[in-house]
Amino acid sequence: MSGIDRRRTGDDRGQSEVLGFILLTAVVVFASSMLVVYGSMAISGQEDVAAVSHAERGLDQFDARASQVALGGSSVQQVDLASLDNLGHAYTDDDGWVAVTLRPESGAPTEVVNGSLGSVFYRRGETTVAYQGGGIWRADGEGTTMLSRPEFHYTEGTLTIPVVSVDGDTGLTDRVYVRKNGTSTRAFPDRSRDLHNKLESGRVEVTVQSDYYEAWGRYFEDSTDGVVTYDHDAEAVTVVFFALPDVRKYDVGIVATSGTGELRVAGTGAYVDSYDSTQGEYAATKSLNGSMRISGDVYTTGDSRIDGDVTSGGIVNLDGSSQINGNVQWTDEPEPDATERSKISGTVTKIDGIESVDPIDSFVRAYTDRIRADADNDQTPYITDNELSVPGTTAELGPGDYYLESLNLEGDETLVLNTTDGNVRVAVRDWVNLDSGNIRVVGDGTAHVVVASEATTRAQVTGEGSKDVHFHVGKSSSVHIPGEKANRLVVFGPRHFSATVTGSNANPASFDGVIFAPAGETGTGYLYVKQGDVYGLVMTGNLTAGQYGAVHYDRGLDNTLTDDSTLSELEYLHVSVHRLLVKSA
Repeated sequence: MSGIDRRRTGDDRGQSEVLGFILLTAVVVFASSMLVVYGSMAISGQEDVAAVSHAERGLDQFDARASQVALGGSSVQQVDLASLDNLGHAYTDDDGWVAVTLRPESGAPTEVVNGSLGSVFYRRGETTVAYQGGGIWRADGEGTTMLSRPEFHYTEGTLTIPVVSVDGDTGLTDRVYVRKNGTSTRAFPDRSRDLHNKLESGRVEVTVQSDYYEAWGRYFEDSTDGVVTYDHDAEAVTVVFFALPDVRKYDVGIVATSGTGELRVAGTGAYVDSYDSTQGEYAATKSLNGSMRISGDVYTTGDSRIDGDVTSGGIVNLDGSSQINGNVQWTDEPEPDATERSKISGTVTKIDGIESVDPIDSFVRAYTDRIRADADNDQTPYITDNELSVPGTTAELGPGDYYLESLNLEGDETLVLNTTDGNVRVAVRDWVNLDSGNIRVVGDGTAHVVVASEATTRAQVTGEGSKDVHFHVGKSSSVHIPGEKANRLVVFGPRHFSATVTGSNANPASFDGVIFAPAGETGTGYLYVKQGDVYGLVMTGNLTAGQYGAVHYDRGLDNTLTDDSTLSELEYLHVSVHRLLVKSA
């Protein structure tokens, strides 16, 4: 039995040796096959990386030469694309387009330019490298990237867009020529279309449709403070810039913009004058330069007084013992009569009217949305569920963005906007109501209060009953800046924005700052001042200074509206179109 068992063991051992040899051979063959497969894949991957890298360098050279033709003095340039991988070639197509649209606050939009961008591209596998719009872009399975920036520049209020459009041979050889495809044209400014700089109102929209739209969008976000939105279905991105009326060109303290509106300085103790906060407080620097510019009519009654010049797009009517210590310009009949002229210390001149000032509704909406999106509400204990609460008597907001549904301060509550370490921006959806409450602005920075005014509050106006308003400063209330430095605070509002600064004989109200809410031709916005004082500048639709109501123009205002609004504010636009033709040599 044991011999039989030994013979079987030997047979098994022989079979195992054969099987082992077969398995070893199979492993060697498999390993070799895998080595070949993966080695080939690695080599292929390295070739892909090298090819794409060559393409990037080749298109970078193309970019430099194309720029010389499009924007420089060269009429033609030769480009050697031999650095592109010999397994692939460059191509052109009509991919992408750009549109620049000017949208005023009132009236129809104007299409400045709308045309093809085209591209020169190289594709290997899932990766594409392309020249488009003066920039170089890369797309792969993980998204799109900008390799060099396009011809699109925004700097300190000036937007420059040289639109570079490419057309030519579908497939390109290793050597190509780049030449102008027609004459370059200037699309903005354009006198023939009545398109002029400086931009005074509305917004400019730039839309790019492209395979690389997401990378275009990131460039807009990084290089501007414009409002950027994406349309993923259309593979398009839009960046919006805003043009604002410039208060600095109005050397006046009151700008009433509504063509159907009016300025009334009516009643005992109502007056308008000026001061210079750069030289000192009002009491030390007051002067007779409280000038005003009114699109509509001007009425003065009682013993009211205007210490400064008056420019009216309507009539100028002086009743009672009221007087104007300055020059008067009027537009509509009847002209001031002899009695009225005796109450005017300066000259009286007829003019052909004045332009209204467009509203800033789109700016207000976008600014509110931006602040809401970036709100630092969770960084302060004073804001819960978009409502401000004041424990005790004082709450302080430091630098940052804050969004509130409404702002109500009463019973001696005080909100401090501390700009010592940076600017403070507060967006309010509905209204601001200071009913014996106060706002203090401290520090050398700027505070912006943006009132979208989607709803009103009922405010008690002494002797007038209650009014529906968006910003109310009541008796014993104030919005105060040390030294009455009005450029430290700007309140923005849309065309229907209404404000009241109304106190009582014993408890007057006051407001320091700029109210910037032009109403355009038809807006209903207004400011009503009675038994209160406004120190700064007012741009609204209509204004009434009632009994002991006064407006004091701060002649020290400078750069009031262009200081850190977090939105790109546009003053000058330059758009040109440069067409290139790319042909194989």
